[in-house]
Amino acid sequence: MLLRTAAIAMSAGLALPVLAAPAEADPVLDGQFAVSGVGTNNQITPGPDGNVWVTLDNTNDVAKIAPDGTVSEFNPANVTSPIGIAAGPDGKMWVTQAGGVAQFDPADPNGAVKFAIADITDPRAITVGPDGNLWTASADKVIKIPPANPAGFTSYGATGVTGARWIAQGTDGNLWVADFGGQQIVRVTTAGVGTPFATGGGPQGVTGGPNGQVAYSNPTAVPQTIGRIQAPAAAVTTATPLSDPFGVAFGTDGAYWFAQFATNNLGRLTTDGTYSTLPLAAGTGPRQLTAGPGNTLWVTLDLAERVARIGGVVATPDDSATVQTRITKAPKKKVRTSKKRAKVRVRFDGTSGATFQCRLNKKPHKKWRSCSSPKTYRLKPGKYTLRVRAVLDGTKDQSPARTKFKVVRKPR
Repeated sequence: MLLRTAAIAMSAGLALPVLAAPAEADPVLDGQFAVSGVGTNNQITPGPDGNVWVTLDNTNDVAKIAPDGTVSEFNPANVTSPIGIAAGPDGKMWVTQAGGVAQFDPADPNGAVKFAIADITDPRAITVGPDGNLWTASADKVIKIPPANPAGFTSYGATGVTGARWIAQGTDGNLWVADFGGQQIVRVTTAGVGTPFATGGGPQGVTGGPNGQVAYSNPTAVPQTIGRIQAPAAAVTTATPLSDPFGVAFGTDGAYWFAQFATNNLGRLTTDGTYSTLPLAAGTGPRQLTAGPGNTLWVTLDLAERVARIGGVVATPDDSATVQTRITKAPKKKVRTSKKRAKVRVRFDGTSGATFQCRLNKKPHKKWRSCSSPKTYRLKPGKYTLRVRAVLDGTKDQSPARTKFKVVRKPR
């Protein structure tokens, strides 16, 4: 569990050198935003307007979250207890609800229009398919919805799906359904032909990855698992016991991410099966997630009625491995001072010939600034994260060295 291991080492290290974080990713929790009524099955997705949209369980039915975390909630007259949500090919937002779907312009959510589809008895996820139509799965039906003519939908009842939980587009030109009832993931062609892949348990989420691969979550397997399928081969699983993996999304770092409710963390699974975790706050209950703009992940926190933003979800360029950074002398975990500000000094080095940039975060989105070793700061009491990266011939170390510490005022 590389991300968790790195976090523990950074919080505990005092005199030891602090090495660069794992090369796979350098994600960070950089915001939590109150969103009322976010529940277990409410889903979240990026919109065509650059915002993130989520369905809700209370008197308001949908919420828009701007990239800076500003939340706006809406209660459209034609939207009732929505579950799934997706941006359609028509530039509109689409939601699933009992008995049909609704469509609205992100600039005018209150102008929603609904369309009756009786086969949507158990509303779940909705997605754009490889054919440009909208697709959803409900109970034992897989349903194609032309966005220009929703009344001309086609309902497929012979795909082999028995209890759908999620549907996603694959990169192989098919739809993929997490079939909780059938204990399987089902590949469905745009002609409605299904092919099952047995998983056991009861899969909840599924998402497409590169080269036709898909990944899924399986919280009722024993032990609980996440898995990958590369058709025509059988599913390959990774055990995540007692984590309750639920939502899954493919990140901009080229890895799958899972919301793990019971362990209050996110699981990260590379396409070749390397697994690690990113801890979140205790008692928050991450449930659903999506990749958002600007190399972010957005995660619904079921128990906290919040949505979290994870930044820094970026792929590592191959040549960045030649640029390395390390902190050779880090501040103590607690820096005590009797003055208004504490003097904090850090030493670092890296690849020969490199220059350095530092970023001191007491709040997110601080800029990288040129620095040299030793670097001295005079800081007020508070919690800090210091990142240092080497830069050589324009190539930046994509896995900066980092250390965390706290400045504490002691009585005179």
